[in-house]
Amino acid sequence: MTHQSITASWRHATLAAAIVAALGMTACGKKTAPAVPTAGEPAASASTTAAPAAAVETDADLLTKAKTAFNEKRLYAPAGNNAIEYYLALRQRNPKDQSTNDALSDLFTYAMIATEQNLKKGDEPGRVEAARIFALLERVDTNAPSLPRLRTMMQKEAGDELKLQQDTAKKAQEDLAKKTEADKLAAAAKAAQQAAPTQTTGTPPTTTPTTTPTTTPTSGPAQPRPAPTQVATPAPAPVEPTPAPVPTPVPPPPKPVHAGLPDVVSSVQPVYPRDALRESVSGEVTVSFTVNPDGSVSGATVVSANPRHVFDAAALEAIRRWRFEASSESATGRRTFAFNPGN
Repeated sequence: MTHQSITASWRHATLAAAIVAALGMTACGKKTAPAVPTAGEPAASASTTAAPAAAVETDADLLTKAKTAFNEKRLYAPAGNNAIEYYLALRQRNPKDQSTNDALSDLFTYAMIATEQNLKKGDEPGRVEAARIFALLERVDTNAPSLPRLRTMMQKEAGDELKLQQDTAKKAQEDLAKKTEADKLAAAAKAAQQAAPTQTTGTPPTTTPTTTPTTTPTSGPAQPRPAPTQVATPAPAPVEPTPAPVPTPVPPPPKPVHAGLPDVVSSVQPVYPRDALRESVSGEVTVSFTVNPDGSVSGATVVSANPRHVFDAAALEAIRRWRFEASSESATGRRTFAFNPGN
């Protein structure tokens, strides 16, 4: 929050206080009757231009306006054109009129509720409106038991608003101080960064080369050189021959599936299981079977399957439908069915 916002809030509070004070003064004020010239005073001359007299509302006019405002739900607002103010004007003229006092008593409850509702809004317009209606309540009944409670609520709202403004202003000052300090640190860091290249690229210090003194050998009797020492080289350790690898026995190639079996007359490929095809599962199944002399197949069994129990039934169903040439005796054989979803 800036200083302008804080100043504006204080102006709103001052305005509300001024409204309350003005309404209080209105409650105590009295109209001054125009002066009536005495019998001894001379009458105004005909040549003198008299100011037009303002129309004076009668009691009947005020009562009509008060009832109209009540029927139109203008009980306490807008200012100057509401039922409470019209009835207050009637009571000022006729303080003992019971109907006027009863009407004000009824309107007091509505105005009290409106004051509380405006205070609960928690904003500046609500507090200003609450102060205006509270001033009308004081004019209706200064000694009403509910006024102290409403006054306490208004003071609390004003105190809370003042504290909020003070806290906001304090936080704004702290934020401003932090920003100022951060700006100072940033400026110092920038200045140090700009000064760093100047120190680095300055003239390097001159290095004086160090001269190594040359030592001249002193003439004297030549010393005999020592004979070179013969170092015996150990004989290399004998390397054991690496044994030749033992050849891995190669298994004999598998016999054809139909070796020793009659020629195939008709063959059926297995039906790919739907679930395995949907999940793209592949595998193979090897089945063993017997070819009867009439060429039919019997005794089909699963020898191996990968994966198990997936393609077994399809392979058995297919081999049972195979037909071979008729022969003089039965023969036993094997057949491997491969299942590949890509084929």
